[in-house]
Amino acid sequence: MSALLLFLLSLAFQTTEQPPPAAAEKGDPAPFTVAVVRRDGIVSPFAVFDGKEWTTPWPADLRSVDLPIGMQGIPTKWWGKAGPVSEMTAWVEGVNRGPIHLARPTVRPLMCESRVALVSDYQSNEATPASFEPPFPKDGLAVSGAQSVERIEILSPESPEWSRTATFIAAEFDRAENSAIEMFTGWKHPIPRVARRKLAVEIEALYRAPMDEPGWTAYYVEAVKKYPPGPEDDDCGLITSASGWMEVGPDGKRSGKLAAQVTYCDRRDVTYLLPLGRLTVAAKTFWAFQLSGYGREGYAIVRPTPKRVESHVKYSAGVCAPRMLGR
Repeated sequence: MSALLLFLLSLAFQTTEQPPPAAAEKGDPAPFTVAVVRRDGIVSPFAVFDGKEWTTPWPADLRSVDLPIGMQGIPTKWWGKAGPVSEMTAWVEGVNRGPIHLARPTVRPLMCESRVALVSDYQSNEATPASFEPPFPKDGLAVSGAQSVERIEILSPESPEWSRTATFIAAEFDRAENSAIEMFTGWKHPIPRVARRKLAVEIEALYRAPMDEPGWTAYYVEAVKKYPPGPEDDDCGLITSASGWMEVGPDGKRSGKLAAQVTYCDRRDVTYLLPLGRLTVAAKTFWAFQLSGYGREGYAIVRPTPKRVESHVKYSAGVCAPRMLGR
């Protein structure tokens, strides 16, 4: 994986931990492949559940890879324990869109790199954008075998949880923002901390889904504080962007932790989450999603629990080095 995207993924998951090794059990689920479905029908495999744990056999670096000409030419090891497939099921917002057929491999540019993906006969209900500017719109997931995918709820500003969450995370936002500022050397935020605390937190995205523990719910939140531009800021003021996980238990008690970044209004180093679906495997619930930002895109699978968020898959779909972005 690109070192740059790995660093950015680590920022996005400062509250996550690697899960303990899985023990073999009788009746393990059948292996299956998980792929991202683009709106234009391109399918990008990125993870395999091998019956006990998650793996990432699909290549993310093509520098030493012989590119396959047809489906039969795809190396077996790329499919992992799930094995080669020519048909998958498309899942869009938790709805089964039926089988899609994989026609041939293709090499597609993504950010400043290239990845091997698969051309399929999937047809979106949404219009394909005229621009191919990344990140290209994704509709959901494609999964092999009988594995189903459920929806991760996207909450709206009208939801009662919107303002409730903004109030709850205010103190944690302040802590995360101050930690991000202290990472700079020789620079101080032009607005004192006491004044920053008075500025309201703005929620920009809020996602929700039940955990596998009864009565527990996992949330992912993205929030900001926007500051007015100074005399030398060219009308582009500072923004603190914070994101992270929040857990709500059966008694309604909340907990959570955020990671923050301080940037100008271009938000170049900020990464955003796009939920793709929720998978329940062996009585464990996993979130699958895209993480993308300026010059980078990746896919991840995590399992939120009341005590921690386990990180199972981090796949770099493409990244541009800072020098390629004119920085």
